Amino acid sequence: MGEFLCIGDYISLFCEETEGYVYSYQTSSSHNGLYIYQGQDRKKPGKIPNPHAITFRVCIQNRYKLNKKYRKLLAASSKDPENLELKALVAQAKTSANAENQDNISEQKRQHGKRVRYGEIIQLKHVFTDKYVHISTTQTSHRDKNNMLISLHQYNGKHAQFRILPRYKVKSEGEYVQILDQIVYESFKSQGHYFHSSVPWNIEKDMVGSELNLGVAQTGFTVVRYYRPSDENEANVRGSSFIRLFHKELEAYLVAEGLFGEPVQEEVHLRIREIDQLNPRTLSPPNSAITYWQVEPEDTILNGGVVRWEQQVRLRHVTTRRFLCLDADFEVCLTAEENDPRSVFRFHPVLSLSDFEQNEIDFESYCRIEHVLTGNWLHALKDEPYQRRRDMGRENDRSMQALRWDGGEVRKISSTENRRYVDVFTIHEVEWEQIYSANFVAGMVPFLSKLIESREECDYLNAMKTHQITTALQELKQFMIINGETYKDHQKLMRNFRIVDLLVQLLQSPLQDAPDSNYLLSVFKEAYDILYTYMTGNSRKNALYFAKYIEFFQTQLSLKASTSVMIKQYHLVVVDPTLKGDIGLNVAQMLVELIRDNRQIVDRITHEQIDIFVDLLRQRKNYRFLDLLNVLCVCDGKTILENQSYITETWLRHDKVSFDAKTCHIHLTGADVYLIERGQYIHKEHNVVYISTDAGHTWVPLHQFAN
Repeated sequence: MGEFLCIGDYISLFCEETEGYVYSYQTSSSHNGLYIYQGQDRKKPGKIPNPHAITFRVCIQNRYKLNKKYRKLLAASSKDPENLELKALVAQAKTSANAENQDNISEQKRQHGKRVRYGEIIQLKHVFTDKYVHISTTQTSHRDKNNMLISLHQYNGKHAQFRILPRYKVKSEGEYVQILDQIVYESFKSQGHYFHSSVPWNIEKDMVGSELNLGVAQTGFTVVRYYRPSDENEANVRGSSFIRLFHKELEAYLVAEGLFGEPVQEEVHLRIREIDQLNPRTLSPPNSAITYWQVEPEDTILNGGVVRWEQQVRLRHVTTRRFLCLDADFEVCLTAEENDPRSVFRFHPVLSLSDFEQNEIDFESYCRIEHVLTGNWLHALKDEPYQRRRDMGRENDRSMQALRWDGGEVRKISSTENRRYVDVFTIHEVEWEQIYSANFVAGMVPFLSKLIESREECDYLNAMKTHQITTALQELKQFMIINGETYKDHQKLMRNFRIVDLLVQLLQSPLQDAPDSNYLLSVFKEAYDILYTYMTGNSRKNALYFAKYIEFFQTQLSLKASTSVMIKQYHLVVVDPTLKGDIGLNVAQMLVELIRDNRQIVDRITHEQIDIFVDLLRQRKNYRFLDLLNVLCVCDGKTILENQSYITETWLRHDKVSFDAKTCHIHLTGADVYLIERGQYIHKEHNVVYISTDAGHTWVPLHQFAN
């Protein structure tokens, strides 16, 4: 049975014409195309950032009509939010759509393991993005204008259904599909059209590949099985499994910090997380992506089967996409070289192998880790703290740059020739929801990095590019919001994958004199919305991490924008009126959330910075700058007298605001300060609020003044 393709199998598609695998590693709906590598070895392909990027799940033909009805009603309700009848229909349609989804899940389980025959209709679900492969009957391919677009979408539909056919006549419809057969995929929606690979072109700066599209010409694909799931091995560690390595004696996780495509920020070390029965948070494993490692069998990245004790494997760090390694000095580090023999390890059980009924590694197993090339063992140096690179030489630095946002205890990790009793690691499983979240954020990095590079190379935006970028940024913002509130675990991923740093780097691009300043402005607006969403939720660590950029954002407070941007969406051109306004106000709003109730940041705000805020309040006369001064005066309900006194001196007294104790009058000379008082205190009508614009000489009811 193992030689046949079955429902539920995880497979990869190897294109015979280009000699490469079909892949996608971007997760936004505006960058959802599928591409094909060039010149790879089918058995041991290279330069694959994540095995999930080339893996698809074979699914049954799902039902979709109730979900389609729900999506249409939801779109109509968003355009007419006051329509109560439409809201009731949406609620009813949502219930029906959820029931349809459950029926699809049940049917998928029922048919799991059923052999697939030629001529049957299946669906392909991409593992990295958790989306179905779709064809479009209205959009043409980006590369071949005579062909139709193939892309990835979250929902089911007739566009996501394909008939599997043999490439050669040696097989016929009705026969079982075997692994390593060459097949073609025909669209069920647009019959007579097949998966097709485009002519090779530069997909990225240093990468040549082909686009997967739909055309009348056929392209053959070899079915390569990656993994067949079963109930028996759900508790086993498999190829491409996400794991955490927990040092049992030290109560610490093996971590590293950085982002793929960039230098490593912090080398491999141990981060202590002591279990405290009185602190429920410590009883569960951390959900920080810096603790995630991906297991890859040494023989090939395409082996998604069960990993066994003493099998040779590589451990790829998820955020840096580099491999755990021992250097020439036997120090633990990371390497980007995927075939480096120094990056091969073995898991050894704590007990003897003879004590195990089976040789498979289970999650939550205890193990020791051996380096294959040297025979050394990973060893925790529990008495040697790890020196963070970002803290070196900043012991007496009082600037924002030196503000420590991470106070966790860390220790060095090394290797030793002798196996130590205490160096036992627990292999923790990472749940699928956390894997999906990490993949989603990782899939947003490529378009941001590409955008930053294009700004440096003076590759300017147009309407279509702007629409794609702003759509992706909006999805990234919504990712941090669950049920109307910001979700800290997702905000944490913005730090782990350095999304915050990439956005700040993007915002440092010149705006004023850029030829595409109108388009760039819309991108900046969305970027500031993401940073504001990141800052909300009262997370001190988020605020402290972001504080190093305060000086830059001060320079952005005076930016203005008064033009709207034309955004082209498909064949329509619309004007987005929300882009009219003032970028400086977005920055001020974000800084308020950053500084609010965070004494460490407030104490490092200098008088020179306060002067800037006061000057902006005088010039712009906007309440957000007043909010900015307010959060500098009160922190966690406690007044900060030094800041209060300085703001009073700089703002009010500078503008000649004085108080006459004999007449009990406030005298203003040129200050834009109005007095507000309730009527009973100024011999006016009780419980009516009055306002005075002339230092209390005359009073007008506030509702009349507003009109």
